[in-house]
Amino acid sequence: MKEPKAGPNMRQAMAALRSCEVFASLETASLTTLSKLSVWREWPAGAAVFMRGDAGSHMILVVSGRLRLSLVSAAGREILLGTVGPTGVVGEVALIDGHPRSADATAMEPTLGLVIWRDAFLAAMDEDPRLGLEMSRYLCSLLRATNFQMESIALHDLRSRLVRFVLLGLKQAHGDALPARCELRVRLNQAELSAMLGASRPKLNRALHDLFDEGALRRDGDLLICETAQLLRIAEDSGAVEI
Repeated sequence: MKEPKAGPNMRQAMAALRSCEVFASLETASLTTLSKLSVWREWPAGAAVFMRGDAGSHMILVVSGRLRLSLVSAAGREILLGTVGPTGVVGEVALIDGHPRSADATAMEPTLGLVIWRDAFLAAMDEDPRLGLEMSRYLCSLLRATNFQMESIALHDLRSRLVRFVLLGLKQAHGDALPARCELRVRLNQAELSAMLGASRPKLNRALHDLFDEGALRRDGDLLICETAQLLRIAEDSGAVEI
């Protein structure tokens, strides 16, 4: 990774931290402390940000661009774990436990991020326990999301998994009180989405078109126009009552 030629200033660092779910509720003093610990870095498209097994020495807050998280099986098959865009973070678990990276992270496009080094963060956490509390809350939400994804793949058919994926994305984007019609920008192509949902591309395509035909979803460029009540009804009918 390389340092930008003209990196943003500390005020921009604080704005980026405040926009991140992990740190959004921190007070200004805590954000100031974090901004002083943060270092701006950028990666060109296709660059390896870190690899599985690398030392877990830092966390990255994505400010612009997008990172791809994946694993490669012994047979050489890539398993997509997800993508992380602006305001998202990667390496947050290693920030606490210091263990080696558990996945590969690759820049999908030119990406700018804030790097927070583990040693500096732990020292700051000793002085300001709120940093640790907010990180713990975020890791709990991450565990819930992981459980949700595992349950979807193990217990629900592809149509239900797709609906649950859309509803989870809507709640992350719009909050729990969803309007009757919502927009969801999906930044995954069909190959990436099918990998996340544990299905082949042809099967995913059929499931999507079934939902289009039913009127639950409509495509507008890279936006999905979502009929909330209909999606919730499909989820409930499939037994997925908690989204």
